[in-house]
Formats: sequence, C-alpha cells, structure tokens
Amino acid sequence: MRFSLRILLPVFILLIGGTSAGVAEEALPQSFTGKLLVADTSLKDSRFARSVIYVVRHDAEGAMGLIINKPLVKLPLTDMLQQLEVAKTDTDTQLDVYFGGPVRQEFGFVLHSSDFATAKATATVNNGFAVSDVRKVLRAMSEQKGPEKSLFAVGYAGWAPEQLDAELARGDWSVIDADETLVFDLPVAQKWPAANDRRALDM
Repeated sequence: MRFSLRILLPVFILLIGGTSAGVAEEALPQSFTGKLLVADTSLKDSRFARSVIYVVRHDAEGAMGLIINKPLVKLPLTDMLQQLEVAKTDTDTQLDVYFGGPVRQEFGFVLHSSDFATAKATATVNNGFAVSDVRKVLRAMSEQKGPEKSLFAVGYAGWAPEQLDAELARGDWSVIDADETLVFDLPVAQKWPAANDRRALDM
C-alpha cells in the first residue's frame, strides 16, 4: 500500500496555527489544546468510534487533532523519504502510519516528544508535545537524530468554530490530560480502554 503525500510547509503552519514558539490561540473560555479527546461508546461514526484524539489546536477558529489509535500500515522509512523527495540515508526503520482523521489525507503530520525541534517547521503544543513538518523530522529520524518518541499520521480531525464545544456538550467526547505513555507507548489496542478508564475516574 502506498501513500501519495503532499507536505507543503505554508499549509502545515496554517493548519497548526503556530511555530516553534508555540501554538497561537485566540482566547477561549476553555481551550483543550494539548488534551486528549476520548470517544464515548455512544459515538457510532466508524471514523471516530473508540478513537483517542490528541488536540493540536483549539481556538476561536475551530479545532484540529490527530487520532492516535488507528494504525493503517507499516512502511519502510526509506520509501516514505523517497515519496517526499528527501535524500535518503541507509536505515531499516519501519514506520507505523496512522489514520489521523478524515480531513486532507494527502497531508502527513508527525506528533512527537518535544526533545526535537527544527526552525520554522515545528509547532510546540504544550505538555511536552510538538508537531513537525514530515520531511524535516523523518530525515532526522533516518539519521538517528529525531525525537525520542513519535507518531506519524495521515489526515487530521477538524472542527469548525464551536463545533467541538457542541459535540462535547452532547457527550460525544470526554477530555483527559495527555501523557507520553498513553500517546506513544501503549499498544494500540490498549489506548482507548486506558483513556476510557481514566475518563471514568475523572468524572
């Protein structure tokens, strides 16, 4: 299975809404940037059922997030670099590709730990998480210079202004704190149950 990815830096920055200085937001009574959305059992939409979504941006213009528990395929990192027209280095790394959401699936994003950043191509979210332009971070990973933890996703979940707030009020989602263990380390099959258990404890 092959993906045809278009990674355009201006669009990346526009979607994320920030640079390495941090994600820019208009003031909201409550922003869930940097949090996890946990799908309620009542949510039947196959694209989002039992999803856990890391919220990259939530402001007056809407919200954007990446689903972290729906893997699509495993691909050689060298193949991804070739598609992105990035000079390859010798590596046998296999890359797990996740379904990040139904919007703009020709775009790829790397959600990663904040120990890695590259000028004008990394948006720091908070709580130790960042998102980077795929070309920059995958090249660094192939050279063993990338982030300690990362997750590659194609597409994203997007909400219009106040749409996410309405879905939260309806009970489609719960909000919990994000941590690296849940986002990056847990086996995929355990992410939603673990997040759901934490949601129940927080209620």
